Amino acid sequence: MKIVVVGSGTAGSNFALFMRKLDRKAEITVIGKEPTMQYSPCALPHVISGTIEKPEDVIVFPKEFYEKQKIEMMLETEVKAIDLGRNVVITDKGEVSYDKLVLAVGSKAFVPPIKGVENKGVFTLKSLDDVRRIKSYIAERKPKRAIVIGAGLIGLEGAEAFVKLGMEVLVVELMDRLMPTMLDKDTAKLVQAEMESHGVSFRFGVGVSEIVGSPVKAVKIGDDEIPADLVLVATGVRANTDLARQAGLEVNRGIVVNEHLQTSDPDIYAIGDCAEVIDAVTGKRTLSQLGTSAVRMAKVAAEHIAGKDVSFRPVFNTAITELFGLEIGTFGITEERAKKEGIDVVVGKFRGSTKPEYYPGGKPITVKLIFRKSDRRLIGGQIVGGERVWGRIMTLSALAQKGATVEDVAYLETAYAPPISPTIDPITVAAEMAQRRFR
Repeated sequence: MKIVVVGSGTAGSNFALFMRKLDRKAEITVIGKEPTMQYSPCALPHVISGTIEKPEDVIVFPKEFYEKQKIEMMLETEVKAIDLGRNVVITDKGEVSYDKLVLAVGSKAFVPPIKGVENKGVFTLKSLDDVRRIKSYIAERKPKRAIVIGAGLIGLEGAEAFVKLGMEVLVVELMDRLMPTMLDKDTAKLVQAEMESHGVSFRFGVGVSEIVGSPVKAVKIGDDEIPADLVLVATGVRANTDLARQAGLEVNRGIVVNEHLQTSDPDIYAIGDCAEVIDAVTGKRTLSQLGTSAVRMAKVAAEHIAGKDVSFRPVFNTAITELFGLEIGTFGITEERAKKEGIDVVVGKFRGSTKPEYYPGGKPITVKLIFRKSDRRLIGGQIVGGERVWGRIMTLSALAQKGATVEDVAYLETAYAPPISPTIDPITVAAEMAQRRFR
């Protein structure tokens, strides 16, 4: 069997390795535009700040590692088209035939049509080349004032990096809060307050009309012109669908796939940022542009090609980040989005400490849980705290994936030790708060 993978990022690289473990004889070819294989895009802001020393440090395995697995590498190669009739991929270096094709073409940074967005000193943060350009510009120009357009994960992590480099930072967001797709306004305010305490300023509900100067000198925000030496455009990403669309595959916001991650052509799979999957709460099609999802999709696609009856489950999009030591974890639906979707919910919220009150060193933690009113099931959660958010958000997400009700969470058996956690965990207290509202 000849398997061709288009895309050498997280999804494509992991697929190739999973596939090789399952099939020692298959011919596996990976075609990628970049000169390197898999690296972690989530680590890029930490390279800018200097926490990770060099851009190359985020590369997971060198090219030689894959070649030892007898995976053929066609890096710095661009796929121009797919000929479905002939089962051929057409590249700028010739044609490659396939029995099974895996599209792991990822996503691209969305750049809004702002006047001056092409000026020197304006950057996106999506690739290793972006990081190199930003670091080179900072070394050359030594900027003092940065403006970040967009208050999603990448924007906020970029803002933190610039603060650590001694810059004055303003974040501009068109919505009314930071992390608008992941947090409700009440939990977003907790994150905002922490970031403001470290010197980050915010402007919400307003857009950027122009970037002035090349190199950048100022940014026009609403009626104001704010001085700036560097601009980061972090207004989200869009799935790369052009190749699939031109080939005649079904495409919406992403490449449409079934539960086995097959496209409208059963010999072609799509995985990672480019694939459009199912939302676990709404049942609607959605994108799951997370590294964890990319790896899970890679595994399912490889196993299905190998003949296993496996499916990619609907997603809760569980995510976590850390900003200035504050941990933020989310999964599922927000209260605001639930209302927009017409889902009646009951919310439980608790603010407490990560340790018993009598034990020194406890840090504030806020837990917000969202339950569907009709069946009492957990469908969303947000945790903002000074420590140990990761374990709690993982536990809650796992419960939601298993269809847990408010009673399941309220009566959850948790662990206790004074240096680590209180006897009654904040997640169970938040569920008890929701129970009272149900009654």
